[in-house]
Amino acid sequence: MIQVLDSARTELYAGRKLEGLNESQRDIFNNINKSASKHKDINLLLDINKNANSLDRLVQILNNDLDRLIRALEIYLTEFVEKLEITSKNPDIMKLSIDHVLSFNYSDTYERNYGAKKDIEYDYIHGKATITNTVETCNMVLGIDEYLDDVKKNTELEFLPFKKIYQRIYKSTGKHYLDWIDKIKYDYVDYIIKQQHNLHNRTNSSTDSQHCDYYLKRTIFKNSYAPKHNLYIFGHSLDVTDKDILKLFICNDNVQTKIYYYRENDHDKKILGKLIKNLIVIMGQDELIRRTSGAFKTIEFIPQTLPSN
Repeated sequence: MIQVLDSARTELYAGRKLEGLNESQRDIFNNINKSASKHKDINLLLDINKNANSLDRLVQILNNDLDRLIRALEIYLTEFVEKLEITSKNPDIMKLSIDHVLSFNYSDTYERNYGAKKDIEYDYIHGKATITNTVETCNMVLGIDEYLDDVKKNTELEFLPFKKIYQRIYKSTGKHYLDWIDKIKYDYVDYIIKQQHNLHNRTNSSTDSQHCDYYLKRTIFKNSYAPKHNLYIFGHSLDVTDKDILKLFICNDNVQTKIYYYRENDHDKKILGKLIKNLIVIMGQDELIRRTSGAFKTIEFIPQTLPSN
């Protein structure tokens, strides 16, 4: 819907009166127009198919409605969902030693059921549901992905408040995960520099020099003292909507990523297939193949333990 309104706005400000919209876009815009005609600001909205200023007013109304919808969702999560009794816990999660949690959910499920009384650092990338918030203080992110090209996304900003990237910054979510990324990268760079220095002192032949990259990788993956970090992923579809964040973690040669996937029986791989497809979108086929095979693979798919009957 937002993309259609964006296209309509471009047409109206160009004086073309929606002539550039295709049939599908016109149908969506007409439905928007019908809904808008029932709003209390009907006098402003009746001419949104002809008047760019009226369309801008509608966009502001939609933005305000989105804020109220997000707050309503926050109340539902805190007053209903978070009060549901947990009858069982995931045995795979219970076995892990966790020191950082990056949550893409709004609720504190892990914190309440798995991380109690443990020294764990949390980062709620999409905000955390809190009953004491208001519409103004709610920091939950509920937006769309960027749909404009690299040029337009930095110049056409009228619909920016509906996008995740804007809401994360505006609502100050995800404050810590970039610090974690920096630590991972700095550990790797420092270690590589030291190993390069050691290799340079030990190797003199051109043949050895040509294989330095191999020796460095072997050192990182085989040496228990190398700064390796374990990344465990549960319950995330690996959808492209979170590509920017996921790629920062997964695409590091000193990060071992273990992706746990849900299954209904021993032979069920439907979810696994979807995860593989989504990872290809995130990093490309060549990168995924490199990271899931060979001596230096960094990604492993693990079926979740089936519940006991």
